[in-house]
Amino acid sequence: MNLILDGHAQEMDTSECANLAELVAVAEKACADAEPAVVVAVEVNGEALSPEELSILEKRSLQGIGSVSIQRRPARSVVRSVLEQGADYTVRIVVAIDQTVEHFRGGRSDKGNVLLADVTDSLTVLTGITSSTSALMESVSEPLVEVQNELFPWLEELIEAQGEEDPLRIADVFEYEIRSLIVRWGEVMRTAAEESSGNGMSTLSN
Repeated sequence: MNLILDGHAQEMDTSECANLAELVAVAEKACADAEPAVVVAVEVNGEALSPEELSILEKRSLQGIGSVSIQRRPARSVVRSVLEQGADYTVRIVVAIDQTVEHFRGGRSDKGNVLLADVTDSLTVLTGITSSTSALMESVSEPLVEVQNELFPWLEELIEAQGEEDPLRIADVFEYEIRSLIVRWGEVMRTAAEESSGNGMSTLSN
């Protein structure tokens, strides 16, 4: 089998690999002394795998595979990019929160509830970013998780306010509690992204 890692042909024993996930792991292990990196693309027989296929490499047998190309990016670069995107995303969430508050205070609960659902869904994106970047960059874990944990009690109060169908309470929780935490979450992400460009990325998981 032809194995290409980051554009360079590799000679390594892959006979013990039962599936594509194990082959990728063997290839990464061969470069364990290099800067930690994240697999961002895999091509099999010249065809790029989709994001969905990349998430289930262990289900892909090696039978019929003649060549595998693995492309990686330095973990530092990936973390920085994800954090910058997350920080930009918080700005959009804050705008949606302001609109939601306006609807609930203006007696337009139907429109407010639609936006509320969108904001709630968007928070799962932030928690996903926090989880994934913390796994790669331990130095950002504590401040990101701290903001996330501060947010959870207010989300519970928001749910209570929804259950009571109290639009003014919903608006208050959003405006005076959740909004400021989302702003801070974005600031923490932005700071962490800047640190990852320098020496702030001191500890990475393998």
